[in-house]
Amino acid sequence: MRVARNERRLPKQIKREPFDLPLPLTQLSIARVATNCALSLLLLTNPPAAQLLGGQVARAAPNLFTPTPNPSEYQLLAAEAWKLVDRNYADRTFAGQDWFETRQKLVKKNYDSSTDVYNEISKMLETLGDKYTRFLTPAKYKAVFAVATGDVAGIGVELAAKDVDADGKPLKQPLVVISSIVDNGPADKAGLLPGDVLESADGADLRGLEPEEAAAKVRGAPGSKIRLEVTRRGAEDVPPMIITRGKVKLEAVTSSIGSIDGSKVGLVRLKQFSTETAADMKAALRGLSSGGVTSFVIDLRGNTGGYFPGGVDVARLFLPKGSLITYTVDKTGATTAYEVYEDGEYVTSPVALLVDDKTASASEVLSGALHDNKRATLIGRNTFGKAVIQTVEELQDGSAVVVTIARYETPVSRSNINGRGIEVDVPVDCPLSTIPLAKAVSQCVPRSAL
Repeated sequence: MRVARNERRLPKQIKREPFDLPLPLTQLSIARVATNCALSLLLLTNPPAAQLLGGQVARAAPNLFTPTPNPSEYQLLAAEAWKLVDRNYADRTFAGQDWFETRQKLVKKNYDSSTDVYNEISKMLETLGDKYTRFLTPAKYKAVFAVATGDVAGIGVELAAKDVDADGKPLKQPLVVISSIVDNGPADKAGLLPGDVLESADGADLRGLEPEEAAAKVRGAPGSKIRLEVTRRGAEDVPPMIITRGKVKLEAVTSSIGSIDGSKVGLVRLKQFSTETAADMKAALRGLSSGGVTSFVIDLRGNTGGYFPGGVDVARLFLPKGSLITYTVDKTGATTAYEVYEDGEYVTSPVALLVDDKTASASEVLSGALHDNKRATLIGRNTFGKAVIQTVEELQDGSAVVVTIARYETPVSRSNINGRGIEVDVPVDCPLSTIPLAKAVSQCVPRSAL
């Protein structure tokens, strides 16, 4: 496979990525990638309180509203949520509404309970028309945080929302489905499968819940038991399962050696991006290379994203010096370019990427970078199309707001793939639920792709 060399000079108005990353984990904010409601994570540095606008520091907005005398704790919470969105949100028109008038109405309203103020904050965010900017109750935020640590007590599954049927028609009530299962975890040993629909947990109905809410009900103390009822496509009746919870380490990167037409090929399954993914990926690739592997198939099916710089750093392993990886555009319109500063360790290794309609966010950063730079063949189904970045800001009571802070573009074509996805080179139906990576190599990946 020919390696494209990109020695570009960036326009003066485009800045290069900062070099003060990564920060210690305690200085990172846990950001939710709300792609198809799947539980994946994005760790981003907190954006600075002041942003540069045309060389000037943006000051706090003038006090255009009358302070509420002796505000209640709920009114203060509402004001805090508004302020965080006001400071960070990428669309400075706020969907064309009078954003200060929105604040006035929000903080002057009387609230009788946390539920009341939570509902009002949610309604405020809905007016922005951005499905990725939303409110998290304390329970939802804890669920996101637990997954972010990669070390949780539960049954070893990742959950996603399903809101359409097999024919693409909207369901009357969204369902919670298992998107992936941790190998040798409690769920795997009990016989649960990707695609199973969770109906109830210990008698509590899970239908209509969001994945985070369902996850909170499924998690529990290590050693405790939970009774799950599931439905499975093609099976008339699946008996209830009694599963013992345990500590589950979410392995983001797994690898093995396979073959295509008798030639060795390295197989890497990349489930999500975290602060450790690039290092784990490098270790996996080196291990495969020591086994005589010179080409790789990377499975990104079902990978809804995660830590944005993780996608950038994995791309660097395969790209030559001077290649562009992606661009981000923030709320001020400032563009930042992410580049490769030295040849990647696997710059000459043939690469194929398995993707599907759940491949999103940081996964699309990686896919777009390798595809645009002609370093990888994309196989499967067109990707999801999530080219916006969120941060999560915790509120004083343990709830949080998820706010879109930027968008990104593919490196060469400068395409905005949001809502459209990346088109594959080799269209093939290769569902993760029925064709694991070991089988996909022979059933989905043509030899010509490597």
